[in-house]
Amino acid sequence: MIDPVWTDKLAPLVERDHFIQEALSKRGDLNDTYHPEMEKVHLENSLKLEKIIEKNGFPVLSNAGDEGVRLAWLIIHHSISRSDFMRECLTQIRLAMAAGDWPPELLAYLEDRVAYFEGRKQLFGTNLDWIDAELKPTEIEAPDQLEHRRKSMGLPEMRTDFQNGERPPADPDKKQKEFQIWLKKMGWRP
Repeated sequence: MIDPVWTDKLAPLVERDHFIQEALSKRGDLNDTYHPEMEKVHLENSLKLEKIIEKNGFPVLSNAGDEGVRLAWLIIHHSISRSDFMRECLTQIRLAMAAGDWPPELLAYLEDRVAYFEGRKQLFGTNLDWIDAELKPTEIEAPDQLEHRRKSMGLPEMRTDFQNGERPPADPDKKQKEFQIWLKKMGWRP
């Protein structure tokens, strides 16, 4: 039975996330660092989701419905400052996916995101970053098998054009150094 708590509680959190992201983007404040306002929203949302999970169990298609799962996934996907929480959610999502209770494409995105933060190659080509002033997929494991893996998760064929009007970081070296420090601080890297 679908419990409306998932959409009722999570929709406002995701709306706030989108609102802050849009406001920061309009100001041009999103490209060079993980903006403190955005991080604050992501942290607050993940803590609220964690409390809902503690009370109601993990959101899956059979208890949260498609909309509830997608809302929860977005909050999990943005929980990058909480590596342990994100990893635990990934484990739960893998289990739900194995039981046919989770959308496969959402698992693919989270697998790639966690792999990237942990310094591993991604499997599905969903993670992009600025490389040589171009928005490109980060390193891919066994690229010759990429399209097969994407198809198995319900993803379309890999695109080659990723430019979406965003601009590269003003100082890529500085951003990369700050990112490496952040990864260690957040528990993604030793």
